Amino acid sequence: MEQILSQEEIDALLSGLSEGQIEPEPIKEPELLEEKKEIKKFDILQYTRTKKENLPALQFIYDRFSKSLQSALSLFLEKDVEIEYTPIQNIEYRELIKSLPLPTNMNIIITENLKGFFIVIFDTKIIFYILEVLFGSPSPSVARIEGREFTRIELHVIKKIVEMVSAEMEKAWTPVYKILCKYSRSEMNPNYVTLVSQEETVTICQFTIEIGNVNGWMKVCIPYGILETIKDFLISTPSREDLEMRQKWQERMKESLSQVPVEIRAILGKKRMSLKDFVNIREDSIIIVDKYVNDPVDIIVGDKPKFRGKSVILKGNKAVQIDGEIH
Repeated sequence: MEQILSQEEIDALLSGLSEGQIEPEPIKEPELLEEKKEIKKFDILQYTRTKKENLPALQFIYDRFSKSLQSALSLFLEKDVEIEYTPIQNIEYRELIKSLPLPTNMNIIITENLKGFFIVIFDTKIIFYILEVLFGSPSPSVARIEGREFTRIELHVIKKIVEMVSAEMEKAWTPVYKILCKYSRSEMNPNYVTLVSQEETVTICQFTIEIGNVNGWMKVCIPYGILETIKDFLISTPSREDLEMRQKWQERMKESLSQVPVEIRAILGKKRMSLKDFVNIREDSIIIVDKYVNDPVDIIVGDKPKFRGKSVILKGNKAVQIDGEIH
């Protein structure tokens, strides 16, 4: 209570300020911060595009793929090969292109039933080393690769390597979603691969490959939009129990379906006639059909033509022998 001014003291203070007898204290300017904070731009559109949902099953697939490819490549080269993979990243395709050196071996793999494609990218250093091993070099090494293009023979060998990668990729995907991979083409300049727009988000998994004393890498690039079409298969990691249960259900389903009765008809011939002619049909009437005795016979399963055969006699009975399937 002693710090509170009385009314007389307040009046005296105001009078002194107005008459200039008391000078007010100057307002101190805020001290400038010694350390200046760096301002960075935040692209919210880029953040939204690259912030995609995690797909645990894809990590499971790449784990299987790295192990199977390690075994296959070791047998192919007759050398010990070590392969490890890194966590999956979602980035814009332009960022991937910027990170790739020139030259780079980029291979397009078409996935037929997935309705898309993969891009398998090899470190050129490791590709040239593999080529030297396959061509029987006594002391394979990493030669100077700048400005050098692959010969036709080398491209043929690279195609074989990519086909092996495709086969192992199919095996790795089988527990999650069955895919069929087919080699399309190879490029050395990343700018020539224009199947993906610069702004599109892609999923990248990098594999470190060690052969002898040479270390290199391989990257698998998949546009995220392709994976979204089968996202329901990729959001959960299949367990061993799930795979065994799925296999049992498939066997039971096949067994149950094999007991379903199917109607089979052999079409020996057809005839179109008017209603008047049909009414006039009597006993011993002869109907001339559109086929001869030796013409192929269509065999209908359900409502669809399935097989083609011919009329025969078997143990005194009339029968139809199947010659082939109708595609």
